[in-house]
Amino acid sequence: MTSPRPIGRRRFLSGAVTAAAATAAGPALLAGCTSETAAPNTGANNANVTLPAYKPFAGVTPDFPGNADGLLDAFSGYPANPVKVFSAPPGKGGDVSAFVLTGSPVPPAADQNPFWQELNKRLGVNLKLTITPSADHATKFAALVAGDDLPDFIVPAMFTPAGQGAGIGNLPAWLAAKCQDLTEFLSGDAVLEYPHLANLPTAAWRQCVYNGGIYGLPVPRGVGGTLLFRRDDLFAQLKANPDPASFAEFKEVCKQVTDARASRWAATEGGLMFFVQQMLGVPNRWRYEGGKLTHACETEEFRRALGEVVQLVKDGYAHPDSAIANAPVKKWFNAGNIVLNPDRYTAWPQYYADNVAGPGFKISGMRPPKFDGGGFAGTWQSDPTNNFTAFKKADKGRIKDLLVIANWLATPFGTDEWLFRRFGMAGQHYAMSNGGPVQTQAGVTQTVLGIRYIVDAPDAIFVPGDAEATRASYEYQKSIIPSSVKDPTLGYFSDAWSRKRPALDNVINTYQGDVLAGRKPLSAWDDAVKEWRAAGGDEVRGQYEEQLGKA
Repeated sequence: MTSPRPIGRRRFLSGAVTAAAATAAGPALLAGCTSETAAPNTGANNANVTLPAYKPFAGVTPDFPGNADGLLDAFSGYPANPVKVFSAPPGKGGDVSAFVLTGSPVPPAADQNPFWQELNKRLGVNLKLTITPSADHATKFAALVAGDDLPDFIVPAMFTPAGQGAGIGNLPAWLAAKCQDLTEFLSGDAVLEYPHLANLPTAAWRQCVYNGGIYGLPVPRGVGGTLLFRRDDLFAQLKANPDPASFAEFKEVCKQVTDARASRWAATEGGLMFFVQQMLGVPNRWRYEGGKLTHACETEEFRRALGEVVQLVKDGYAHPDSAIANAPVKKWFNAGNIVLNPDRYTAWPQYYADNVAGPGFKISGMRPPKFDGGGFAGTWQSDPTNNFTAFKKADKGRIKDLLVIANWLATPFGTDEWLFRRFGMAGQHYAMSNGGPVQTQAGVTQTVLGIRYIVDAPDAIFVPGDAEATRASYEYQKSIIPSSVKDPTLGYFSDAWSRKRPALDNVINTYQGDVLAGRKPLSAWDDAVKEWRAAGGDEVRGQYEEQLGKA
């Protein structure tokens, strides 16, 4: 199934990953993980937590300002003389360890990596990173937990609002037993001791609250979420309508841009499913009405979307290799083999960096029209937190030392520290071009250490060296955010979801794939919903409804 929010390259969550974690960890891995001091993980206890005070960084002025609805600040270029926030390294020497993951090839080790060596100098510590490819992450994390050999910073892929610790058992109990409650260090004005952590938006911190306390640092992202990227250069070349006003017009667009002899199709099966769902108003994971939750897969809108996409696939508008595991959809999009592709807004600069089409390459987002016309449909909001990082339990002095390191890692856009963290050293890892850093091959291979998943500054819209693309990204987000749809369960925890998500995803993914491939009729979707409910869907629903009702 293409979930209500397709998973982008920066989310690192899939049924395969969480299923692997569940297999490796085992259901009893965390049995007995309790804490005598932690409060119960109830909605009331969590609602009473005083979140960190918010004090935004005032060091740079955006060219296009964001707003309180979640629109991000946008910058046409990087400041010519970025402010250097730190006059000395924040660390006190010694080792600081972190378990992180990467969707990129694993970079060279520290002794062969000039960027890593310079990072250690600027931090004032020996940063010992366990960098794990996302495909191996779940198994290695399970082994880490089973061996009780935790690093200072714990950055598992499943510590996300959507994943909720899937694959490791009872997440709140595990956090209480093994990880540091950071409330006394970060709650309210206490966070002002770490000004760059105080610069993180309040919404991002809500996903770090468990057991009546703050149990991690967030990696914030904008709520713009996943969009259907469009190859504007190819649309212009093919004289195709870039803004269809209904499903009927969208279907005509798919027909016009598809040419199998030229190895070009409209999108993947998943891309078509993503877009048609939004046209029909399929909910963002859940719909909450009258005190009752309905999952997206249970709605008539979803069933209708599946039927429409089955026909689009039969008509030949989907890439024929759409269903293969780990299909290289980004490469297909950049090469023009597909002209539409769903991806998170954060992919906008990466597409330009990976451009193989030459100077005419141009992309933007296609807004979903209402199925029968009459305006635009609502897009799905993304979670304001990409993931969060827990701390291994330690004495107060050690925790404060780690928070000082984290404060440096969260220095915002426009600073010298941010530029170094993302792009490395000038002349060696990047060169400035048209007001933006362009990485060398050394920069591409050496800088992907995964440190931005420990903690990160608030996101900003910025396509290096391309002010026009930056403006296009900003205008797209500005257009969709006011009508975007939030997941009503965001901020609530379901123990059943954290344990059973792999099995639930597998039911839906398997049936959807079978229906799209023609192995099962559309009527089989009734069986999919029954299996999903029996496998834990009803249990998850009940846990969320109880919390929503009390709220």
